[in-house]
Amino acid sequence: MSIEVRRADDADRWDDLVAAADHPTPFHRWDALDVFAAHAGADCHRLVGYKGQEPVGLFPVFTLSKGPVTAAFSPPPNLKLPYLGPTMVWRQSAKRRRRDKRHRRFVDACLAWLEDEYAPRFTLVRTAPGYEDVRPFVWRDFAATPRYTYVVDLDRPADDLLAAFSSDARRNVTSDYDADYELAEAGVDGIEAVVGQVADRHAEQGESFPIGASFVGDLYEALPDGVVRPYVCRVDGEFVGGKVNVEDGSEAVCWLGGAKPDSDIPVNDLLDWTYARDAMERGVDAYDLAGANDARIARYKAKFAPELVPYFRLQGGSRALTAAAKLYSSLR
Repeated sequence: MSIEVRRADDADRWDDLVAAADHPTPFHRWDALDVFAAHAGADCHRLVGYKGQEPVGLFPVFTLSKGPVTAAFSPPPNLKLPYLGPTMVWRQSAKRRRRDKRHRRFVDACLAWLEDEYAPRFTLVRTAPGYEDVRPFVWRDFAATPRYTYVVDLDRPADDLLAAFSSDARRNVTSDYDADYELAEAGVDGIEAVVGQVADRHAEQGESFPIGASFVGDLYEALPDGVVRPYVCRVDGEFVGGKVNVEDGSEAVCWLGGAKPDSDIPVNDLLDWTYARDAMERGVDAYDLAGANDARIARYKAKFAPELVPYFRLQGGSRALTAAAKLYSSLR
């Protein structure tokens, strides 16, 4: 039986399927997708594949058009989103051959739906960590580029995690400092401070930062309590650094922040350790440090005893149209 693709029209049903899917992220939630579409100026298509009446996979895709050219993205460009892409829904265990067949037919059906409805000249997908089988895209002539992130295993006692840290990381998070500092979860005010600091650091380096606090604040307001979690560090009552994490169920992603602070204490180490301990108490098993592709940043993140986990950048379309990606990355 072939796979039929339909656009989802029920938010609760979609979120239930996300919760049951393989390797979903908080970014797959219905309300998050609405916020992304609004800030990207894109149309969101929540595709669900069905075998008969049984859902087999989800694929949120965004389309942007300029003149006669349409491009498709998952996640949408220019929002600093690390991942999105497809995820499968396995209702029962199945042998390898059957799983491979269903997966390939699902991807084929989604790409055929996009071609029939929008005929995108360029398609760009970044998969979530754990979505490792990108062969159905490669077989459709997509270029697959492996990318990497670090994921910290939180499913263990805090003392065991601390013991696995590098010696400098252990020292940084356990030492006493001659400063009156506070590490705590914050709200919208924390988001504004974190995003503002990151934007300022980019400006100092002559680089632009494509998002504002309004985007992250809208996501904070749209999603259930506890999904978007800003953590900040204050010294003598003044903000010196922070991070915005997203957390859903047993997994969390360190999304934004971590700019080099103007402080004599190891702010970012303390923030990650504070968040990790809090997340453990909430039942979070995995803390994705969101990226291990830059050599300098990877050296910093590696000291927290993470596992190296791949994800993929998938690009479909003519090489001559690669410029379309650059064009759409500037659209807001």
